[in-house]
Amino acid sequence: MKKLILSAVVALASMTANAQIWIGGELGFNYHNNDATDASVTTFTVAPEIGYTLNDKWDLAIKLGDQYTSPDPGDSQNAFFVNPYARYTFYKTGKVGFFLDGGFSIKTGDFDGYDDETQFGVGIRPGVKFAASDNVTFVASFGGLGYTKVGDISDFGFNVNGNGLTFGCYYSF
Repeated sequence: MKKLILSAVVALASMTANAQIWIGGELGFNYHNNDATDASVTTFTVAPEIGYTLNDKWDLAIKLGDQYTSPDPGDSQNAFFVNPYARYTFYKTGKVGFFLDGGFSIKTGDFDGYDDETQFGVGIRPGVKFAASDNVTFVASFGGLGYTKVGDISDFGFNVNGNGLTFGCYYSF
């Protein structure tokens, strides 16, 4: 039994020998104007995150965020979200790596016309990262394949376009 426990500890230590903690996140701003209806929507998103690099292929992270939406005309909306995920880097050449983020999300508050609702989602999102230095990495993600559910409404979709484009920056310790 002691040998089994010691073997497990050694295996875990060897997997995390190159591990690094990183912090970063995303800031988002979107302004949408419809000239035909004279309506506009402004959205701000703040989403800090913390992650742990296990090895050259795998990262684990969690993103906590707040999304504020101000439609004109209309009442402003505010929602909080939590998004834990695993990142798998499937191809790396030099300082550039291509990855898939897979995880789930929980969003609660007022959003997309819902008042005091909770949204659940799961999905996979492709992206690219660029290691500008040993400590600074720039990341871009776009589109994805996923499922979300709010109340009685569920949505499943595949989307690879610029509408869901996000940019982030991370600092590794």
